[in-house]
Amino acid sequence: MYVLSSHGNYAKETLKSCEMITGELADFATISFHDPMGVDDMVSEYDKLYSNNTSDTFNIITDIKNGTPANSAILFKSKRDNVRVFSGLSLSLVLTIATGTPIEEALKENRGVLDEIDPQKEIAKKHESGEVKDQEIDVTSTKDPIVNVRIDARLIHGQVATMWTRKLNATRIIVIDNEIVKSDVQKMTLKTAVPRGVHLSILTSQGAVKRLKDRKYQGQRVFILVRDPKVLQELVEQGIKIKSINVGNMSMSENARQIAKSVAVTDADENVFEYLSKQKVDLYHQMVPNDNKQEFMNLLKKGRK
Repeated sequence: MYVLSSHGNYAKETLKSCEMITGELADFATISFHDPMGVDDMVSEYDKLYSNNTSDTFNIITDIKNGTPANSAILFKSKRDNVRVFSGLSLSLVLTIATGTPIEEALKENRGVLDEIDPQKEIAKKHESGEVKDQEIDVTSTKDPIVNVRIDARLIHGQVATMWTRKLNATRIIVIDNEIVKSDVQKMTLKTAVPRGVHLSILTSQGAVKRLKDRKYQGQRVFILVRDPKVLQELVEQGIKIKSINVGNMSMSENARQIAKSVAVTDADENVFEYLSKQKVDLYHQMVPNDNKQEFMNLLKKGRK
């Protein structure tokens, strides 16, 4: 079985275009990723299709390597030996496979576009190329190393890897999450998704507080990512100075209400934001760098109506 997965309806429209040439393809299915879906929603969509799969193999072809469809597919694959994940979805590729070309031959024919995502090999490649090295620390620097703090339920995904990291010229991404540090699979997924040349730290809130207070990142350009705003409250309560926070993406969850296209908050979240606002932290919403900043507390107030 082949599952085409993409941001928006790209996968669906690609399959539709292919079927104009080949006719209906019974062994192909599509998944469309839309806001405010999260990683768990995508994993659930893969699981539904997998449960109904009758073939020996289950191939997921995503649009881009470090996007949420791909990151979710890697998490889904971690406990299933017959699942393979690829990036580089295109009409040419789907047509090649749909007309009977085995996936291994399709890899050769579409080399440079289609790429199999193997987390272990991806991480090893980064080490072998010398991209993963300890950076020299300028402990004499007095400049705040934190260039941006973002709440993003998807953590390192397409927008973060291809737009924000470059815009900020970040040299290190710090993911602060008290649960992810316990999961080898999720850590491996993040290591696969981190942009080349950018260093990655995955820390608990306590670990982040200690390292920041010890000035471990002086002289670097640090981009902090969290899924849960409560983590940032913990940092502020323990004396870490945070000037501003971009509330970029918070997925829909139980008892949450949507206040922006990509942001849904619960009452508990709102309490955290009220606390942060009282601590003089500038809260704003900005999905991508080209968007205008929106004052987040105003969005929160409007969302109560």
